[in-house]
Amino acid sequence: MKAKFNLETPLGDRLDTIARFSGWYIPDHGRRPELYVACNGKREALLEWGSIRPDVSSVYPSQSQSMISGFQGDVLVGEYEQRPELDVAVCDAAEQDRELFRRRFAVGPYRRPALRDRSFALFDLLVCPECRSSLAKHETDWGCPRCGMSIPLRGGVPHFLQAEGTPCLHLSEQTNTHPYSSEVLDILGRHRAGLVLDFGAGHTPKDLLRPHVVYLDAVQYQWTDLVCTRGRLPFRDQTFDAVVSQAVFEHLQDPHFTARELCRILRPGGLIHLDTAFMQPLHGDPWHFFNMTQHGLRRVMAPFEEIRCGIKTYQQPSASLLMQFDAIAPFLTSRTWRNTIAKWRKQLAAGAGEFDECLGEVGRTTLAAGFYFEGRRPQ
Repeated sequence: MKAKFNLETPLGDRLDTIARFSGWYIPDHGRRPELYVACNGKREALLEWGSIRPDVSSVYPSQSQSMISGFQGDVLVGEYEQRPELDVAVCDAAEQDRELFRRRFAVGPYRRPALRDRSFALFDLLVCPECRSSLAKHETDWGCPRCGMSIPLRGGVPHFLQAEGTPCLHLSEQTNTHPYSSEVLDILGRHRAGLVLDFGAGHTPKDLLRPHVVYLDAVQYQWTDLVCTRGRLPFRDQTFDAVVSQAVFEHLQDPHFTARELCRILRPGGLIHLDTAFMQPLHGDPWHFFNMTQHGLRRVMAPFEEIRCGIKTYQQPSASLLMQFDAIAPFLTSRTWRNTIAKWRKQLAAGAGEFDECLGEVGRTTLAAGFYFEGRRPQ
């Protein structure tokens, strides 16, 4: 099978400061692609692959990866070196940097991305994640004088990446992350005089931004303060008064290690509040590793003193089933089954509260969409 590739954006032959690259790609090697954009021969940004594309699947129904062939990501153009033109290529690192697309683009004037109010100096909170040394500032990156680690900057945002990693940017993302729960909003309000880490913040709506919150994610969104894909976090010990995290721990390669790291950067008595997936289908940008039972979540959070652990209103079994129905629908080749699932979904959505109530406490725990944990670092 020959690889099939289509670039849908950018349109035309000119790149603005934030250039969205999107389209679809069905590889011929059968593995998960590792797409990136190179500008003048230098890797600039990763492209996330795996978005649902029913339109592509309808054209190539016999190719198993056609349904999940969508990709997208942004490139920040002209930040440090303004050139009238750029030679741009899209490549697949999973296939020995195979070139899928190449074109020369004209480059518009650089416009610095918008900034937000912050009550902290980010650089002062950070250390090298490997050797814990203080960092040094350079024009195009930050670095560790002791071990030589280089931390690339995109729009002034540091990227603490795994070895030989490439930044991933979603600066033009229009869809916001799900809103904060009432419990998280309460924690943010109670710690206005301190410092809070939103671990895995995603694309936070502008009206929910707080000057005392550090927004961390594996991908750079419009308001992200720093990007980190490393296991060791780049913060000094006992930096934060509280940590909040929503729908993140299922996407971690080693949630036990991350829990210990979050305990390290919390001050004694500091609060942690998170929720994570249990009965949810595969999802994520780009990886989904571990769903957790309530027992498993408590085990992962063993470094903390438990305050409470349970199910929130949006983690009820009805939510789990609705997610399953939504995940199933695009893959069904039978119209009869698609219609049946649509009918079941409509009926469940109309009676979700009654459905959850009649399951009883044991049933709700057995089939919950997810669980939450709140605890504190021991004194």
